[in-house]
Amino acid sequence: MKSGYRLWGMGYGVILLILASCASFNAKAPNNFAEYSDNDGSKFRAISPDGVLYRVSAYEQKSQASVSFWKDAFLLKMKNSNYKQEDSLSITIGGKAAIGYIFSFANSAGSDLYLVAAVPSKDEMIVVEASAKSAKFEDRKKDILDAIGKITID
Repeated sequence: MKSGYRLWGMGYGVILLILASCASFNAKAPNNFAEYSDNDGSKFRAISPDGVLYRVSAYEQKSQASVSFWKDAFLLKMKNSNYKQEDSLSITIGGKAAIGYIFSFANSAGSDLYLVAAVPSKDEMIVVEASAKSAKFEDRKKDILDAIGKITID
């Protein structure tokens, strides 16, 4: 699971460079995931019994940018961090079209998958992340995508 946390941190770093934390969404855990007890309103976290991580966060945008900017920024940051783009997602968050990708990262234990999706909302960016070993992630991908589609933005 150590590599899953590495993925988690890498994607999180993409956003922290440009954004600061705040809150304005409502998220629920995917099917058969348990919420972390430290959810504070600006971050929602859940984990599956087999260690698949799921997180939703809201960040204040310190500089306004278009969806196209964010799409390019995510791709560039992840590719420069040696992630390989596996899929581009056509999804919505809070009823708004969102950018979304699935990346892979090879390591000594195999391959991990990392999903990142984001949508701007007012002066914020809502970011969703999920990460796990490839096989575990694939087993839970449908539930993760279903949960993303149920996020509401206040």
